[in-house]
Amino acid sequence: MGGMLDFLDHDDVARLIQTALVAVVALALFFGLKTRFFQFARWARLPRLALTPIRLGLRYAILVGAVLLILSRWGFQINGLIAVLGTVGGLIAIGFVAMWSVLSNFLCTIVLAISKPFSVGDEVELPTVNVRGKVTDMTMIFTTLETTTDESVLVPNNTFFQVVFKRRRLQGGVDLQTHLENAAPPLPPAPAAPR
Repeated sequence: MGGMLDFLDHDDVARLIQTALVAVVALALFFGLKTRFFQFARWARLPRLALTPIRLGLRYAILVGAVLLILSRWGFQINGLIAVLGTVGGLIAIGFVAMWSVLSNFLCTIVLAISKPFSVGDEVELPTVNVRGKVTDMTMIFTTLETTTDESVLVPNNTFFQVVFKRRRLQGGVDLQTHLENAAPPLPPAPAAPR
């Protein structure tokens, strides 16, 4: 062979062919997964968005796997890279678990504001946890129930999706969405002007 391929030996040509094969298979899987997932979602009668995190995770795992295979085929030591990727993945998983409760409460607040199962001013009872009180406030994490005149209970918002609760509508209630949109700390009373 003359020209540009003179400097390549048989091993280099074999590695080039293997690299091309890995790249073609990885790209075919990367782009082919979307259609297959949508077909599966239609078959299983699931919303497409329900499978999106799994589909994206698999697509990027295919890309990372292909890059690691290609690098190892060309003689790169990937053990250190795999250790770093594993460490980073572990830290992300730990962070996700640590943030899960906060994210859960945040998302549940949005769903509560949209579905409006109770309003600020309503009386709510959670029999399984033996709590009953008047809803006086709702933040992005907690709903405050006034149980007595001098005692309040903060209920995490995701609790309303985990247990059965009773609601008694009281007059003068403010729906949650309006309350969250207008939530501002009350201003202290203005001092009386001297006469």
